[in-house]
Amino acid sequence: MKNYQFIKVVKIERSNFTIHCVQSPIEGEMTNAQLIEGENSLLLIDTLQLKPHADELLSYISELGKPLERVIITHDHPDHWFGAATFKDFPLYAFPEVIEKINYLADFLLDFHRSIHGEKAAELITSEKVTPSLPITEGSLDFDGVELKIIKVLETESSCNLMVEIVNENILIAQDMIYNGAFAFFGEKTHDGSYCFDNWIKILNQISELKYDVIIPGHGNPTDNSIIPVMIGYLNFAHSKLDEGLSGEELIQAIQDEYPNYLLPLTLQMSNYMLFQQ
Repeated sequence: MKNYQFIKVVKIERSNFTIHCVQSPIEGEMTNAQLIEGENSLLLIDTLQLKPHADELLSYISELGKPLERVIITHDHPDHWFGAATFKDFPLYAFPEVIEKINYLADFLLDFHRSIHGEKAAELITSEKVTPSLPITEGSLDFDGVELKIIKVLETESSCNLMVEIVNENILIAQDMIYNGAFAFFGEKTHDGSYCFDNWIKILNQISELKYDVIIPGHGNPTDNSIIPVMIGYLNFAHSKLDEGLSGEELIQAIQDEYPNYLLPLTLQMSNYMLFQQ
């Protein structure tokens, strides 16, 4: 494998498959794309955000010399699907709710992010609107002899998230249900206008009971079941600060003070914006 300028890769190897956790740098929000390599083919989960990072991801995939069978987008946040333009020649899948929401928001989000990047927009943000169009459903999925379980989670970090369990291997690809060493986004409310914390923590407790040996997050390095109480503690703390009436810089600073070693403060700013300023 050649050296890459942007992405870093952590491999989780088993007898008949390998998971390549491909992480973008901090300017790409430390977002992870998960590549499952079977004996004969490949399956990609999420596509990163910035064009140079997605292009490197495709280059990395091409070096493996196996066909990319499908691409799955886990949720509607742009750091997980903007890179889909790089993968426009491959089948792009998502839950129907995610397809609908991405298509509704795509033009606005692309224009907004182009405005953020100014003169570098053409270099960093795709000029094409490419979104998933093929629906995926919950349940069992056989991929190249590897049994996967597609799991739908509603009203947590986003309105609809997808997770993948590697059946009989005690591995969970959790994506944005889990952040490791990074500030988790909590800016989406439920359908009734409540904060997202209660249901998110409920799902995390359910995950904890399954005692996965490997949990692969949407941001940060692969980890294990020990990340669950850490995530719950973070969510409880953020919730408590909101209940105290904090917002804006007071809210952001309080969370940074409590978690001084966490990366990605942008997600705190985005959470505050979505809750109070949009």
